Amino acid sequence: MGLFKSAVDKLRGKKDELEKKAAKKAARVAIEQGAKAARGALDAVGNAIEKAIFGDVEGGTDDAHEEEAHEEKAKPDPFAALKAAEAKKREEGRREEQRAKERTERQARNEAEIDAELAAMKKRLGK
Repeated sequence: MGLFKSAVDKLRGKKDELEKKAAKKAARVAIEQGAKAARGALDAVGNAIEKAIFGDVEGGTDDAHEEEAHEEKAKPDPFAALKAAEAKKREEGRREEQRAKERTERQARNEAEIDAELAAMKKRLGK
């Protein structure tokens, strides 16, 4: 029984470690996205100020629009976080199902061992 308990503890520790890694990665991605949004807002404000001061300058804004168009093409899926959360839920569900299956198998093995011991004791007492 101690063997199963230590195995379960190891698996839980590994699960906790993986969850921490996933949380760190999600936080890092959120920070990067926030920084990108802040840079975009800063560029927009800079362009608005430039336009207000100097008027509509064609040469400088084309490069900025090309960069923005390139960034939009490289933009990650906006639903990536939701998809990751759903995948995490599915994985946790699979783990729970596996744990439940292991519990029922363990109970069945224990009951079979107990039944075998009981049958052996009855056989000894019967002789």
